[in-house]
Amino acid sequence: MPCMTGRASIAPIVALALLAAGASAQEATLPVTIERIVTLSEHGSTRATLYDMSNKILTIGGRTHITWLDALADTMIVTYDHATGAISAPVLIGSGVDNHAGPAMCADSQGSLYVVFGPHHGPFQFARSARPNDASEWEKLPDFGYKCTYPSLVCDAQDTLHIAYRGGDVPCRAMYQRRPPGGEWTEPRELVSAAVPDGYTQFGNALTVAPDDSLHLVFHVYDMHPAAGKAAGHLVSRDGGDTWTLMDGTPVALPATPQTPGVMVEQGPELDMRAGGVTCDAQSRPYFPSVHAEGETDLVLWRWRDGWEGISLRATVEEALGFPPRFAQPNVATIAGGRLFIGAGIRTGGNWVDRSTDTYLLVSDDLGDSFAVQRISEPDPDVPNWGPSLERPVGRNAIDRLFLLWTHGLAGAGTSDAETVTDVMLAILARD
Repeated sequence: MPCMTGRASIAPIVALALLAAGASAQEATLPVTIERIVTLSEHGSTRATLYDMSNKILTIGGRTHITWLDALADTMIVTYDHATGAISAPVLIGSGVDNHAGPAMCADSQGSLYVVFGPHHGPFQFARSARPNDASEWEKLPDFGYKCTYPSLVCDAQDTLHIAYRGGDVPCRAMYQRRPPGGEWTEPRELVSAAVPDGYTQFGNALTVAPDDSLHLVFHVYDMHPAAGKAAGHLVSRDGGDTWTLMDGTPVALPATPQTPGVMVEQGPELDMRAGGVTCDAQSRPYFPSVHAEGETDLVLWRWRDGWEGISLRATVEEALGFPPRFAQPNVATIAGGRLFIGAGIRTGGNWVDRSTDTYLLVSDDLGDSFAVQRISEPDPDVPNWGPSLERPVGRNAIDRLFLLWTHGLAGAGTSDAETVTDVMLAILARD
């Protein structure tokens, strides 16, 4: 069993509701109603909707902007108009290097949209919309960052942009930079290190802004000693990124490591897990999911009360689906209208992109005490539905309805497979 700090793991009350896409009117007990499912692209990359540290959906003033990666590394965007239900033609923002080049998006108080994208161990490309709340034309801003991958971009109440990413020389670290309005990006700063002498590392580095304007970083630490994700942690900054602490205010010397007291919410030498995106409720309390990848895989929701609480969702999902589930990362948590949502890839067996994988929503009306389970994707025996992405609050966006993005297609061969293409799918969920 994993080592869990804070309170003991909680067994949630099980709320059951399950249906494929295309629910009938008689099945009104389902937690969400699917208004329609749209194929945004038939030329998606093999990582079209990954990675879950990045916000790829953004709602500003009656428009929702949705980004993804077309084959091999083209950052695309469309806009959904809430008044008409129309979806614009796709626009190419720019091209990166391979299937790890996916975008992260946020907006400032003027409605300017910002997208960071492009590298796999290189400088970020950085673009701003030519007009407020309009994704039809983009202007390139100077590249920044050092040997970057996996951006997570947010905007605070002062219109300062903040970004977390994996970067630096091998072994890479979780890095942080910020950009004041109209200014330049600060120099890269190390927030988390695996504290290993060499080899591949990966962190998950998901960033968000809470209602009280605090910054929350959630990460896992994956390294090659041995090869596994053996820890997941959380840091918070309440002074705009100058200093980082535990939730109780205890200062943390940077970079934090798996040995830093109190930083790791979950860790254990036998674990191989990944942390998903992070979101905060109206009281600025953080929530994030983690996936245990080996053995009897589990999906755990972590939430802050007077300490960290870990809620295993395996039994809930198994009772709902009728089979022992295996959970695929990524999984993304968000809060819209006071509800907590987790987008999950769930499969019957195989690896993280097994053909049995489908995209589900786990929905909680009590912020994690109970969950309903609902399948969103249409099952396909030959092709997985994976890489779910939900909109999270990242500073200036206002979520009044939910959109779920995922990939329908195979994972391809390696990072530069331009021959394998996927379908990019979007579920538009009805307002409650």
